[in-house]
Amino acid sequence: MELNDLVSQGVDLARQGFSTIDSIQGIVIAVIAAAIMRRASHLIGTAIAATIIHEIVSIVRFAINHDGAISLPDYTNIEVLKLIAVRFAGYLIVIGVLYIVRRVLIRN
Repeated sequence: MELNDLVSQGVDLARQGFSTIDSIQGIVIAVIAAAIMRRASHLIGTAIAATIIHEIVSIVRFAINHDGAISLPDYTNIEVLKLIAVRFAGYLIVIGVLYIVRRVLIRN
């Protein structure tokens, strides 16, 4: 693979990741995660936590909307795991950008 192909795949992954969290739920989680993140070195852990919280909130929202019936996604399905990985990439980007904006606007 050429460098151009790798960059193109990376941009596509970032675009897909952002589109999966471009909802009220995702934006709220990302804003809160960026607000409580203290150092840039915590970005990966914060993005992992945000992805897990997103999954938990989605399961709880499904249960509330379906009279308490809890339905877990099929975590053995590769497509579900790809969606979670793409969502992680989206949180990584959005939380990183929000953290940088916060650091520039609030210098502490």
